[in-house]
Formats: sequence, C-alpha cells, structure tokens
Amino acid sequence: MVDLKQVYQALTLGEAELKFVEFQEKWEKRYPLVIRSWEQNWVEFTTYFRYPEEISRLIHTTNVF
Repeated sequence: MVDLKQVYQALTLGEAELKFVEFQEKWEKRYPLVIRSWEQNWVEFTTYFRYPEEISRLIHTTNVF
C-alpha cells in the first residue's frame, strides 16, 4: 500500500507522523484495525528512526512492512 509506505519510508520521525495522519484520515473508515494497530505499536514501528539514515534504510528495506 503506497500510503502506508510513505509512513515508514519517511526521512524523519516528524515526517512519518504527518504521513501517518494523512494515512489515517484516508483509510480509517475502511481499515480501522490497521489504524489501531499502528497507533498502539507506534513506538515499535518507528524505532528505526533512532538510527542513522543508512542503517534505518537497511532496516525497513529488509522488513516485511
């Protein structure tokens, strides 16, 4: 899903948060469980933003997101 990909491929945590809000507004009615899961697990899903860009890129390109 392209919209969700924009969340985890954001360059910064702030950008990811903005992209998630856009994703949420667009898809919440159709996929409320997905939205809730992301909200409940946000810290875990965004852990890779703590690493330098080169490492975080490796993390999310080898992940099943």
